[in-house]
Amino acid sequence: MPKQLPEIEQQKISPKLEENVSYINNLVGVGTTWDILAKPFKFGRLNMMSYLTNGFFLTMNVVLILENLQKCIEQFEREHEGKSYTLEDLVDYLNTNVSFVQVQVFDKMSDVVRFILSGPLMTFIDGYDKCLMIDVRIYPMRSITTPMMERVARGNHDGFTETMLMNTSLIRRRLRDPRLRVELMQVGERGQTDVSLMYLKDVADEKLVQDIRTKLTSLKTGGLMLGEQQVTDYIGRIKWNPYPIVRYTERPDVASAALVEGQVVIVVDTTPEVIIAPTTFFQHLQHPQEYHSYPVVGTYLRWTIMLAVFVSIFMPGVFLLMNAHPSWIPKGMAFFIANKKDPLPLWGELLIAEIALDTLKLAVINTPTVLASAVGIVSALLFGQFSTQIQLLQPEVLVYMGFVMIAQYATSSYELGSANQISRLWIMLWTAALGWIGFVIGTVSWFVRLATTRSFGKPYLWPLIPFRWRDGLRDVVIRWPSYKLGGVPEILKRRRGRI
Repeated sequence: MPKQLPEIEQQKISPKLEENVSYINNLVGVGTTWDILAKPFKFGRLNMMSYLTNGFFLTMNVVLILENLQKCIEQFEREHEGKSYTLEDLVDYLNTNVSFVQVQVFDKMSDVVRFILSGPLMTFIDGYDKCLMIDVRIYPMRSITTPMMERVARGNHDGFTETMLMNTSLIRRRLRDPRLRVELMQVGERGQTDVSLMYLKDVADEKLVQDIRTKLTSLKTGGLMLGEQQVTDYIGRIKWNPYPIVRYTERPDVASAALVEGQVVIVVDTTPEVIIAPTTFFQHLQHPQEYHSYPVVGTYLRWTIMLAVFVSIFMPGVFLLMNAHPSWIPKGMAFFIANKKDPLPLWGELLIAEIALDTLKLAVINTPTVLASAVGIVSALLFGQFSTQIQLLQPEVLVYMGFVMIAQYATSSYELGSANQISRLWIMLWTAALGWIGFVIGTVSWFVRLATTRSFGKPYLWPLIPFRWRDGLRDVVIRWPSYKLGGVPEILKRRRGRI
């Protein structure tokens, strides 16, 4: 913990302007840190010092605010000419007459320091032991663009940005419910990152909301510089289970739908994704395109995604098992047979192909855009034609692993795809070691891992475990028409007792 933080909590705002100025200048490094601006003013008989962070405001806006502030002070003095008044009277007058929306008074030095570093205009007045805040913040941000993940052919194309205010506004635009609550808190002892907790009052489970609120407010870390994953690691107590217990989305419509269903949304400033909690395995399989298609088409897409997910997990293990027992293969599935003359064992080739594809993925991510095409061509030659000619990899291995990679990214949840990859390697290595017994061990242990996973107290495999067909598994396998949708899933309803 930084040594100065306890001092800030104990430091009080002094009625002497020079003491406040000396403390703030020394703490934030005014004169050394060029982006913290300190500007003295004298309006009428009042001496003031204002602080701003460069880059978080428009100069013209600040000029207009200061002009308005000066007029208000002069008008107040004219109205009280020959009369006695206190600075509290002046601040109350300014608070109601300064013609800008967000004007507040703070009596804690810790709040003043936090706001100085986050953008508002903070003004100390000589003789007054409080600080006046006028919010002039305009954070640097990129424009709203199409989400990188969860793309749709038809439907909404606006995605979240790195600015929390914009993200909460995009949700509020779609969900004009008076029960929508947006609680602001600061997380991180150094970073003091703004985090918003969003939920629908009287819809979301109060115990769930309180649990997440408590975990956020008690989060002990220096800062959230890496964004939403750090929040998830802390509040979810993430260890070595690869399966995601929260859902990330870049789409405001997905976040709004989650709120209506009783889930909680966490918006982290500087992050273009929001966190949806709790979540289940089957919710990760849903894709926004399903709801921008007719119900029959949406149901087909849902089944296709489910099939692709299970293929991405079990295909290499089944491939190994079939080649270990070719007598089990019907004539119509002879394409499972691979050439066994290569020097490497089949499981070794599968592992090499897995690592090679991951290397290619990282290379494409890290390669400058102008060179991406060249990297793709070289990779196609290396992992395709030449790797088979030198008998490093068999054509069948490349075909199946390429199909597995495509199936892995068929779901919009990148986190679920990565977890499925770990499960695929787990089952494949067990199968390579013990044959069909290893395949069974790997599959059963994978299922047990999912069955025992809980997302903020909710069963991860619901509605399969515990089983529920009506208002449960039936809604997982079928994309119903919109007029039959709505309501809170049974697992998220606000009631006590077992599900």
